[in-house]
Amino acid sequence: MNDQSEDGVILVTGGAGYVGSRLVWDLAADDRFSDYTIRIYDSLRRHHVYGLLDLPEEGDFEFVEGDILDRSNLKRAMQDVQSVLHLAAIVRTPISFDHPDWTKQVNHWGTASVVECALETSVEHVVYASSASVYGPGGAFREGDDCHPVGPYAEAKLQGEHEVKEAADRGLDVRVVRLGTVFGNAPAMRFDAVANRFVYLVSSGRPLVVHGDGNQVRPLIHVKDASAALRLCLSENRPEPRVLNAASANPSINDIADAVKDVMPHAEKRYTDQDVLTEVSFEVDSSRLRETGFRFRYDLEYGLLEMLSRWKGLHGASPAKTLSQI
Repeated sequence: MNDQSEDGVILVTGGAGYVGSRLVWDLAADDRFSDYTIRIYDSLRRHHVYGLLDLPEEGDFEFVEGDILDRSNLKRAMQDVQSVLHLAAIVRTPISFDHPDWTKQVNHWGTASVVECALETSVEHVVYASSASVYGPGGAFREGDDCHPVGPYAEAKLQGEHEVKEAADRGLDVRVVRLGTVFGNAPAMRFDAVANRFVYLVSSGRPLVVHGDGNQVRPLIHVKDASAALRLCLSENRPEPRVLNAASANPSINDIADAVKDVMPHAEKRYTDQDVLTEVSFEVDSSRLRETGFRFRYDLEYGLLEMLSRWKGLHGASPAKTLSQI
């Protein structure tokens, strides 16, 4: 470990994952946090070790390998920590039913472990990366609306929120950010959620497979905007509302597929039968976040083009336009 910066330590659980790997880079480049040591805590279960590679030289980084369910190790990692950004989770597409018991164990009880260790080690702030999927079908949902999550992933994320709110009642300063489905480039990539999945399919010469009629709605947020929203909730000027929705747009699956076809005209779109995993449609209202002065900077077209540019070596994978043309 490096010598700690004078301003203290920020712990990022899941810091080697998809959103986490983007976030730790952005923390180092953000003047509000550039003097902090950024301690990355990650189990590397998804083999995202490349999220730790080529970190920017201007950052002061530490890495602790560990599981959030390992409370003794987690508690040691929180020594001298001022703030925790809690991203570690079993991450699935928002309506996934895969591995329900393990998902609940990590996403619910792992979050309980994080906030309990934070209270025991006198951490000042915790920011919890939750999911817009906690609302369930319908919308557009605002933060005070009732939640009716569908599936173990969404259920466990909401149970994690309950643990965070109980910690707030015990004196911990907390913020909950309900992120839309994340898309765009990050050091550690995922290609299972809808926009990134479509990029993978078209870049590898496969059709864009749409389940059902494609009118199901999904809230989206670019990974850089997700990072910015999380950092806002960590800053000295963090917004007073404890819960914030964070989604820049609520396109349908057809809208996302058509956006891919706009930049990859040869892409073929196919429809297939609907199933319980894909029929849920939900959207969120992010007005509360916008009212803080926050601005979403990266739209779907930008995110698609930046991801497609990384597949350009494959035959037929070059988009019809470039980032410089938008």
